Amino acid sequence: MADVPYARVCRPRLIAAVAACMLALGGAAQAADPYPSRPVRLVVAFAPGGPNDVLARVLAQRLSTDTGAQFVVDNRPGAGGIIGTDIVAKSAPDGYTLLFNSGPFTMSPALQSKMPYDTEGDFAAVTRVGQSPMVLQVPPSSPHKSLKALIDFAKANPGKLTYGSGGIGSTPHLTTEQFAMVTGIKLLHVPYKGGGQSIQALMAGEVDILLDSITSSIGFISGGRVLPLALGRSSRMAKFPNIPTFAEAGLTGFNTVHWVGVVAPVKVPKEITAKLHADIIKVLSADDIKTRFADIGAEPVGDSAEDFKAFMHNEIIGWAKVARAAKMQVQ
Repeated sequence: MADVPYARVCRPRLIAAVAACMLALGGAAQAADPYPSRPVRLVVAFAPGGPNDVLARVLAQRLSTDTGAQFVVDNRPGAGGIIGTDIVAKSAPDGYTLLFNSGPFTMSPALQSKMPYDTEGDFAAVTRVGQSPMVLQVPPSSPHKSLKALIDFAKANPGKLTYGSGGIGSTPHLTTEQFAMVTGIKLLHVPYKGGGQSIQALMAGEVDILLDSITSSIGFISGGRVLPLALGRSSRMAKFPNIPTFAEAGLTGFNTVHWVGVVAPVKVPKEITAKLHADIIKVLSADDIKTRFADIGAEPVGDSAEDFKAFMHNEIIGWAKVARAAKMQVQ
């Protein structure tokens, strides 16, 4: 048998050994660094105290418990949610900066001639987390004790009644404009720097009307500090059986809700958004979370990423129509 050069024998073995080592190291790295392995920032593009903030904290707390990683709510208010949304759009697509979005995400394109991001192109849908009905409310001292009385007064006195909101482009802003449009009344908008300030303004009598999520108002309604006139649901809430729906109060077809969801930068790997979706659905399926949502007037949704994407697309189209019909000023 002829002698075989040492290099010819050892080189294939060396290559195989190196390849095996690299595979082993890669597998070890993946095992040691699963997602999420460090704190995840959940950006809320509005001030603390509003329904976005409240529901985001419920979700973040439970995700932290379930995953072992810390989910931190980061309030970045301003420009009707655009500032916080832009932060997420321009963040690293690694799954560690997410947006807890809501109605203004789909409303802003109707009010802005130029956006710093592409609402549909720069984000990947994860899931719609939940929704809560909007409730039309007035101060307890208001002379308008019913929806009909309020609408009749507004028709007779165009522009005399004021309404509050958490800012231009917020859900209460456009929803109230939609309400004014379908009822044929004219209201004066008074924007505040967040939902918390707008509800305080209502209780202080600074504004006449607030149409906001019941999640923001539930404690004030229970305490008798605001007077609810109508609820944006097809049926009454078990928690508040005395609040009529808009249809029962005389305005049909005005079932309006405040929704919240989670989106990520569009280039986040699909395996990460799939993991997020699964983790969030697990949270929303828990009985204690369902109870917690119900306690604050909300209900979990947990739809697929595809359904959530389609939902947001339809919302963008719908709010653009409202803005045009109401002749709202585009900035």
